[in-house]
Amino acid sequence: MKKIILALSLTVAASFANETTINATMDLMNQGLEQVQKGFVYNSQEDILRGIETIESANSIFTHVDVSTFIKNNSKIQVTKNINQNLTKELKNFKKAVISKDFSDATTQYAKVLNDCVSCHTIIRGW
Repeated sequence: MKKIILALSLTVAASFANETTINATMDLMNQGLEQVQKGFVYNSQEDILRGIETIESANSIFTHVDVSTFIKNNSKIQVTKNINQNLTKELKNFKKAVISKDFSDATTQYAKVLNDCVSCHTIIRGW
C-alpha cells in the first residue's frame, strides 16, 4: 500500500512539474512577444532582438520536455513537434531580418511567428 501511495505521489509531482514548466514557458514566450512589440512601437532594434532571444529560449525548452506528459493525443504530439521546428526556423528568419534592418520583412516574419503560436494553441487548446 505504501508503494502505491508513493508511486501516486511521484506521478502527481511529476505531472505538476511538467505543468509548471509549460506555464513558465508560455509566460516566457509571452514576455518575448511583448518585448518584440515594444521594440516595433518604439523603433528599438535591441528590444526586438531581446524579445526574439526570449522566445527562442522558451521554445528550446520543448526539445528537452516530453510533451506527451501534457498532450495525450499522439497526432497532437507530432503536430506540436512540427510547430516547434517551424517556430525555430521562423525565429531565425525574423532575427536575420531585424539584424539587416529590413523591418518590412521583419514584420512579415513576426506574423509567421505569431501564426505558429496560434496554430499550437488551436491544436492544444482546441480553439
